[in-house]
Amino acid sequence: MSGYEFGVGDDMNVANQGRFHQPGYVALHLVFRTAGFLTYLICSLIISSFVTSFVIVVVFLSFDFWIVKNVTGRKLVGLRWWNYVNDDGESKWIYESRKPEELKLLSSKEKNIFWIALVAFQGIWIALAFVALFTISLKWFVSLTRCPLPDRLVTTRAQS
Repeated sequence: MSGYEFGVGDDMNVANQGRFHQPGYVALHLVFRTAGFLTYLICSLIISSFVTSFVIVVVFLSFDFWIVKNVTGRKLVGLRWWNYVNDDGESKWIYESRKPEELKLLSSKEKNIFWIALVAFQGIWIALAFVALFTISLKWFVSLTRCPLPDRLVTTRAQS
């Protein structure tokens, strides 16, 4: 478990609800969401090796997953989660969100951008999976059905 209070030290002004409080985190979120997608599109044009392209896409999606889980999810929407193993060897999942009074301090624009980007890019990946399936590009279909999996886990766990 953590030794610090969730949200302590975040200086946000309730009066500026419509403004961006943390534009750097919003940009970071959008850059990493876009990086995996653009890499998928560009790698097939530049690199002839499927394995190399696949690895590069998975690495970018892993970066995206880490950023969403550890940075932007916490800063933009007030969610965090982790797993630890207790003394009995049991795996425990811890899910936290900010207190309701602290949630009011988060920018509604930033929250909307976070969730829209999270859901929209999942829709794009699903559409690309169907394109790969119907164009008989089985190797890319496999990559499209495997790579976005961590995002689906974050979305599912964050909403429950």
